[in-house]
Amino acid sequence: MSFSIASYLNDTMNIIEIYLGSSGGNNDTNENRFDIYITDDYLNKIRRRFKLTKETTLIYFNRNNLSYVYDLSNDSQFVYLRKLESFTNTKINNRSLYTITFNEMKIQTHSFACTNDIDSRVEYKMEEFKINNRISLIIKNNNLYISYKHSKDVDLEKIDEIINNVIKKIL
Repeated sequence: MSFSIASYLNDTMNIIEIYLGSSGGNNDTNENRFDIYITDDYLNKIRRRFKLTKETTLIYFNRNNLSYVYDLSNDSQFVYLRKLESFTNTKINNRSLYTITFNEMKIQTHSFACTNDIDSRVEYKMEEFKINNRISLIIKNNNLYISYKHSKDVDLEKIDEIINNVIKKIL
């Protein structure tokens, strides 16, 4: 079975994230939860197979439906609003892949009122393995996912080929 981006596309989505499910964990989507914790041994194999392009620590401040992201490595910051478009669970080689599509809109940083009035604060260590300008393999804490930034002007067959090659390498 191969992965096809076209089945996830709609007019409003612009981000697709494909998470690798943990092996042997609870992946019961009927309970609206899924286990994406990946062991350090498995992540070290991934690190050896791909070239690291960026390593950073990000702090996410969440308030209502906005996320304020602060990058500790270069002092950059941005605010975005993400609307969930779809969630699916696919099995490839007896491993779960969770595909989440979003409509992500970056907005001005002053739109995020005050960091004293937040819903949550989360700090992530992130490693990015850039595949091309639209596709990256991301390790965020002990989660592994493929991030794809969609545009209407891309060659979907080529994108599918690249994503399927990455999936083969990480499974």
